[in-house]
Amino acid sequence: MRDSVCTVTAGLMALAISGAVLADRKEDLVNPIPYAVVKPAGHIDSPVDPETIYDNKRRGFVDSEPMPEIEPYVIPERQLPPPTVVPYSDPAPVERVVSAEKKAPPLKGEDRIFEQIARDQLEIQCTLDDTLDQCEGIEIEAPKENKPRSHRVIDRQIQASGTN
Repeated sequence: MRDSVCTVTAGLMALAISGAVLADRKEDLVNPIPYAVVKPAGHIDSPVDPETIYDNKRRGFVDSEPMPEIEPYVIPERQLPPPTVVPYSDPAPVERVVSAEKKAPPLKGEDRIFEQIARDQLEIQCTLDDTLDQCEGIEIEAPKENKPRSHRVIDRQIQASGTN
């Protein structure tokens, strides 16, 4: 019940407002405000077309538009103070500080992977050709040979899994 009362009230308010707006609009249509339409007399009220005024004229031609010169006059209380010249100072002496070399931060992510790939490629080249200058200081570790597992152990594992 409460929702329907609110809905009815809102509808009546909207109807009253729209009725007032329509009545105001109807009056404007019946009695419009009078105004005079003024057409311009040339470009910017000028008898001369500024787009073509200098066509076929010699260099230095002065147009007929009056340009009065405005002479400045001085008002003492509105004048700026005389300029103050501040000479520049010599630059401060530069001190060079020699510091210890900074270590590069450890590589992370794909940079680390690309570095490892480059190192592996160099190791492969050094393994194939010992005479390269780049191979100095690179130690190539031979892979450790693992003893082959006994076939008996493997057979026992297969039997235990029950795949046979």
